[in-house]
Amino acid sequence: MTENETTPAPTPDEARALLARSAAAAGTLRASGQNRHALWLTGHATSTFMFFVGLSTIPDDTGALTLAGAYGAVLLALSLAWLRGAPVTKQGMGLRWVAAVTTWGVVYAIALVVGLTWLRESVLWWLAAAVLATFPLARGAWREAHA
Repeated sequence: MTENETTPAPTPDEARALLARSAAAAGTLRASGQNRHALWLTGHATSTFMFFVGLSTIPDDTGALTLAGAYGAVLLALSLAWLRGAPVTKQGMGLRWVAAVTTWGVVYAIALVVGLTWLRESVLWWLAAAVLATFPLARGAWREAHA
């Protein structure tokens, strides 16, 4: 026996009720996600900005290493708060995520290498790097929130 032979087709009123319940359940699941990935990208953008601004004001290596440790701790806290156990992702999130994080990683690495190698004392360099490294994450957060 097939399933259709054992279960009668719903009436039009029953079908409407089932569709309404299905839409409500999907909405509840999406709401429980609360744009966690967009929130993580926003927090990462903010902490990246503050990291580079901090590098513009810290003259010694000890302070810079302390700042880097704090930056890593913030990223860990963001990941535990927003990414762990995220119940749902939006369609296409993986592509948006990879684009944002990969672009950020390239800009971040270039900014650190150039800044730490040749422009350590340049406040202007670190402030420009703050904006440039933050942009891919902020754009990714905006795209994810509006997906």
